Amino acid sequence: MTETGIDDVRRWMESHRNDIIEDMRRIVNIRSVSEPDSDVLPFGKGCRKVLDTMLELAAGKGFKTDCFNYYGGKISFASGSGKEIGIWSHLDVVPEGNGWTYPPYEMTVVDDFLIGRGVQDNKSSAVGILYVLLYLKEFVSLNCDYSLYVGCSEENTMDDAAYMIAHVPMPEVSLVADCGFPVCHGEKGNLSLVFETRELLPETIISVEGGSSANSIPDQARIVYRSGVVTKEQKERLRLSPEITVMDGEHGTVVEASGRAAHIISPEQGKSAVTILAKELMACGLNERSAGENQWIEFLRDCGRDGYGTGIGAAVSDTVSGCLVGGITGLAVTSGSERRLKITVDYRYPVLDSRGACSDGSETLEKMREAARRYGLKLCVRKNSGAMYCPADNPVVQCLTDSYHKYSGYDNPAYTMSGGTYARKLPGGLGFGMALPGKKIYRPDPARPVGDFHQADESICISQLLDAMAIYTMCLIDLDRHI
Repeated sequence: MTETGIDDVRRWMESHRNDIIEDMRRIVNIRSVSEPDSDVLPFGKGCRKVLDTMLELAAGKGFKTDCFNYYGGKISFASGSGKEIGIWSHLDVVPEGNGWTYPPYEMTVVDDFLIGRGVQDNKSSAVGILYVLLYLKEFVSLNCDYSLYVGCSEENTMDDAAYMIAHVPMPEVSLVADCGFPVCHGEKGNLSLVFETRELLPETIISVEGGSSANSIPDQARIVYRSGVVTKEQKERLRLSPEITVMDGEHGTVVEASGRAAHIISPEQGKSAVTILAKELMACGLNERSAGENQWIEFLRDCGRDGYGTGIGAAVSDTVSGCLVGGITGLAVTSGSERRLKITVDYRYPVLDSRGACSDGSETLEKMREAARRYGLKLCVRKNSGAMYCPADNPVVQCLTDSYHKYSGYDNPAYTMSGGTYARKLPGGLGFGMALPGKKIYRPDPARPVGDFHQADESICISQLLDAMAIYTMCLIDLDRHI
């Protein structure tokens, strides 16, 4: 094997800084929100375009490329015995939302930062790993074959991964570059539910809506009442809140709440507009009800009390991964004459159940069913993706963690997380990189929480990205020797 050191790789990555930025620009400037209901199958025009662009970039660097019916693609080179190490990333992004200073789909360079939707989650990993593999291909003699798999619906359904697992031979080792260093050896289970009112919405309410992403805390929520329902005194009371806007229109009164978007796994970073709306409606008496009516407003308030299920009696934790996290991600009224409110929630439950086994979510689901009964709601399970867990003493986990410590200078251990990545779907999947400790984001005004993944003005530090790419390269070289 050709001898190479971390300083050699760092110099090479730095020499390609401008190329990396321009390749990032090409894919960040494409709005690639996964749209499973689009006429352009399977995930919409934007995802199709971004996959074509990514594969074109790779082909131009001498890689073999494969497109799997636009569910995803593979970028590869053969160099070893045929044993394959696959690194996974995704090209789809969450919707841009509100509150941007910079254009979300015209990547901006400010000082040492890139700004645009997807620069951190997860297009930087796609481009970063492409250059990691380019270095390996050009400079290192390897025992294994290496591939980069890129999907187009990770943020939505993960049907992209399911399709590739069903139709493409899987690598012996799959590393998902969609988390922090070093190795994520456990992911909480993912429970996506819809609570629906049993009773029809009253005729006094025209619409209720909120949320734009299946895994984000809503930054906007609104309810529209028919004219004359909201009194002058109630409007004045609502307007006392700086987070509430009240507008009288032709057909009724619009009450809108503004919050702060964040990933559902980080409730402390966001502020749910749904919870704000429910609290203010209740404070001014717009939840008055007889038995069984309008309990959904109380559910909206209680569900968002702390982001850990406490308000609805669903809190649970384990010693490996911590507590349940999540909450409401969307509100919508059913179409047709029988109008009911649908409340979409996303919860991440602990890795281990009460018996110490890898959790399948059944215990948490029972708590949710009890909450539905208590608030007079119907419950529909949209998705239950069981937890992922690999013991920390697994040889691959240990090899990558030790290598990361050696090349990064950090000593943070392997860990578990609330986020969900392809690792929970892939045979033998593990999360590995690319975020380093002390992650820097572009946030010129500390009082304005923007700049992180799933937030407005999403950003990434270029120098940290280049360093992460060099560390990743060296860790793969060590893993190649190990297996």
